[in-house]
Amino acid sequence: MKKILPVIAVIFVLFLDFGRSYGQSEDQLVAGAKKEEKVSFWSGMALDDSRLVAAGFEKKYPFIKVDIFRAGGEQIVNRAIAEAGAGQNHADVFNAFALKVLQERGFLQPYAAPEAAAYPAAYKDPRHFWVSMKNNYNVIGYNSRMVTAQEAPKNWEDLLHPRWKDKLAMDDEEYFWYAGMLKHWGADKGKKYMEALAKQGIQWRNGHNLLVELMGAGEYPVSVVIYPERAEQLKDKGQTVEWVKTTDPILVNMDIMGVAAKAPHPNAARLFFNYVLSKEAQLILHKRHRISARPDIPPLVPDMEPKKLPLVPLDPAIPTNASVVREFRSVFGLK
Repeated sequence: MKKILPVIAVIFVLFLDFGRSYGQSEDQLVAGAKKEEKVSFWSGMALDDSRLVAAGFEKKYPFIKVDIFRAGGEQIVNRAIAEAGAGQNHADVFNAFALKVLQERGFLQPYAAPEAAAYPAAYKDPRHFWVSMKNNYNVIGYNSRMVTAQEAPKNWEDLLHPRWKDKLAMDDEEYFWYAGMLKHWGADKGKKYMEALAKQGIQWRNGHNLLVELMGAGEYPVSVVIYPERAEQLKDKGQTVEWVKTTDPILVNMDIMGVAAKAPHPNAARLFFNYVLSKEAQLILHKRHRISARPDIPPLVPDMEPKKLPLVPLDPAIPTNASVVREFRSVFGLK
C-alpha cells in the first residue's frame, strides 16, 4: 500500500493538470496570460512567416509579446534537451518536423485547442500533443522547357527508366521521403526501388528551394522530390518549372507544433498555439504560399486541392530514427 499511494498521487496530479489544459475557457487563459505578458515560440519556420503570425497574434492579444527563436528542427530539439538537463525551461511552444523526439521524452503537454477540431484526424495527434501547423507535399518536379508533359514521369517507378540516367537531381538529406516510401510500400519493395534509383546517376544538392531553382535554370531536367508550392511561386515569375500530380503516393511532411510540458507562460502558450491553428493565422501563412491542413483554407492553386491528390501524411516519428539517415546515405553512396 505504501508503494501504491505515491503512484496514485502522481496520477492524480497529472489528471488535474490534464483537466486544466482541457477545461480552461478563453477568458481564463486571457486572464492568466495578462499576468505572463509574453510567450516564447521556438520554430523551424521561416523567420518572416513567424513574424507575420506573431504580429497577428499580438494585434489580437496586445498584452502578450511573442519572442521568436528561429532554428533548425535538430537544433531546437537539442537545445530543449540541454536546457531540461540544466533544470531550465524557456520555450512555451515548439514547432519542428522532429518534434516527436520531444513528445517521447515528455517535453510536450496535451492541449485540446478549440481550433484543432477543424483539422482532419490524420494531421493531429489523437492524444492532443501536437497538430500540423503547415504541410509540405513530396512530388516529382521537372523543367517544362526541357521535358514535355507527355515525356515527364507520371509515377515514382518512371524515374527508373533509362532515359533519366544521369538526368535526375535530389536533396542529399531526403530522409523523410525515403523512410516514408519504405513504410508505405513495405521494406522489401521500397528498398529494392531505392537501390535501383541510386543507380540512375543522381546529382546531389542540398535544400529543396535550391533544388527547384537550379532545375528551373536548366541544370538538370528532373528533380526526384520538390515542394510544389515553391514551383508555383517560380511559375508565377515566369520560370519553366512544373510538378507531377499523379504519383501515388504523395507523401506529406507535417510541420508539427506543440505546447511545452513546462511552459513558463502556460496560458499565453495555449492562446498562441490555438491562434496559429486558427483560420486567421492559416490565411496569413497561405499568403506566404504555405499549405494548410485546414479544410476551410483554399488550396494555393486548384491542382493542389487535397481531394484531388493521393496524399499520405508521413509518420512524424520518422525523423527520430537515426538508422534512417545511415541507411539512406548507405543506399545512395553518400558519405
